[in-house]
Amino acid sequence: MEIRLKDFIQPGKIVTFVNFSGSFRHFKNTKKVAYVIDEVFHQNISVQKYFEKKLGTFSQEKFVDACRMVLLDPEIIHGNVSKLSYTEAKKLRFVEALLFHAETILFVNFEQGFTFKSRSYYQKLFSKLTKYGKCILLISDDISFLMNFVSDFILFEPNQYQLLHDFYDERIYKYVKMPEVISYIKYLETKGIRLEHYLETKEVLKAIYRSVSSK
Repeated sequence: MEIRLKDFIQPGKIVTFVNFSGSFRHFKNTKKVAYVIDEVFHQNISVQKYFEKKLGTFSQEKFVDACRMVLLDPEIIHGNVSKLSYTEAKKLRFVEALLFHAETILFVNFEQGFTFKSRSYYQKLFSKLTKYGKCILLISDDISFLMNFVSDFILFEPNQYQLLHDFYDERIYKYVKMPEVISYIKYLETKGIRLEHYLETKEVLKAIYRSVSSK
C-alpha cells in the first residue's frame, strides 16, 4: 500500500506504524525528514569523512554532544562506518538526524538489539524531543517496546490502515507477536479471572497479590 508520509507527520507528536512494510532505504536526509533505518553502513569511509560529506561543514563539538545524547561513544569519530556494529550504525544515523536538525525523525525498528535499560532511555528521549516540536515517527512491530510510552498507533493491514488505541485489540496480533503480559491477562480471562488490561508486569503482580490478600 502506497502512502504519503507527509500525511502522517504531526509536529510535537510520536506517530507509530505497526505492520508497515514500506522501505526508506534510498531516501536522503533533509531538514524536513531524517531516516534512521536499521541497516549497517557499506561505505568504506571514516566516520568524520562521512559527516563532512553529508553535512558540508562539521562541528566536532556538536558531534560529541549528539553522540552523548544517543549513548554513542564520541571516539567513534576515528573509526570507519563499515566497521560499526548493528546498534552503533543506528546510533550514528540518529546522530546524523540530530545534526541535520530534522523536523521529523523516522526510526525503523530502532529498539532492536538494545538492552532494556537503553530502550527505556530512548523512550524518554523520543518523548523529550517532541517537546521541542519534533515529530518522532516510529516503525516497529515490537508492541512490548511501544505500549509503555505511546497511547495509539496506526495498524497497517493488506488494503487499509487504521488508528488503534487499545493494545489488547485482537486485530493487532494477526500480524505481530503478542507481549507476554497481554498474553497472560488474556489467558487468565479464559479461566474466568478478570483483571484490568495492564501493560506492565509489575502491575499484574500487584493485582494478583491484592486479589489473593483480600480472600
